[in-house]
Amino acid sequence: MERRTSRKAIRVKAWIILARMSRDSVKTFADRLPAVVPKEEADISHLSDEMADLLYPGRRPKPFRMGVVFDAFGGPNYPRALEIARRSAVYRELGTGGALRHQAEFPAGEAHLMRDLYAIVGEIHTTEVLVEGRRVPYARELWLPLFWLFVGGETPA
Repeated sequence: MERRTSRKAIRVKAWIILARMSRDSVKTFADRLPAVVPKEEADISHLSDEMADLLYPGRRPKPFRMGVVFDAFGGPNYPRALEIARRSAVYRELGTGGALRHQAEFPAGEAHLMRDLYAIVGEIHTTEVLVEGRRVPYARELWLPLFWLFVGGETPA
């Protein structure tokens, strides 16, 4: 009887020791290495939005943006569309020559500018609407009106 009890006691003690070891152990091998480079930079202002989002997700607050991508087109409204697009927070020219496309992304405070731009370029069949830089389903039918109604109503007149 004593032999069984002692084996059982040893097993219980071994289980307790193993449980403590697993709690204190590190998750990855990299956590065991000495710190050569700090895990976080104090100042991340020099990083681009994409890089800061990859390295430190959630550390830099990013405003909600909606965007419009449209082709270069002929007509009297093209200079006005370019003027509005270039006033956006994020403006890019994609492609060259005849394949030139313009991408403009507007934060919530500039919803009225996006509405003005979309009024000009919305009828062009190649125009795309982006939410947070991505194409999403029902962007024209659902996201744009919501952006203009709920977010655009908060902008100062």
